[in-house]
Amino acid sequence: MSLQYIIDAYNLVNHPQFKPAKQSVNIVYALVNFIKLNQLIGSKNNKAVLVFDGFPPANQEIPEVDGLTCVFSYEIEADESIKRMVEACAYPKNIIVVSDDKQVKLMSKILNAQVLGVEEFICGKNDRKLSFKQELDANDPKLNYAQMHKVNEELKKKWLK
Repeated sequence: MSLQYIIDAYNLVNHPQFKPAKQSVNIVYALVNFIKLNQLIGSKNNKAVLVFDGFPPANQEIPEVDGLTCVFSYEIEADESIKRMVEACAYPKNIIVVSDDKQVKLMSKILNAQVLGVEEFICGKNDRKLSFKQELDANDPKLNYAQMHKVNEELKKKWLK
């Protein structure tokens, strides 16, 4: 049985695990790559719809990737678009709505869809490690918080026995 993920895209964009390399990067492409690279929707048979508020970015193509679609809510809120998608589905139990918005979660449960918070969607129950292809400058030795934490933990194991 394949699943259909309906993802409140800006909730995912604002999660601390999602950090595009540069501010000028196309956020839609970055999010699609993040989901694909980390296999967040699981099986290749599963599908995902990223629902963005507003209109598509001007002069930027919207990525078309197998199993992953980006939609924009235009003049209505993304929350309303998500609600309509769930209502239109013949088998809402096969839908997983990913959002941190309480109203979206409640409405999805009422419509018999499954619900995941963004943290659980990204990190899962096993708190798996994620990767994000960042464009790193070879001369920039800065570590991100996760990398610093990992180094500190390794040093603690060696030096604080």
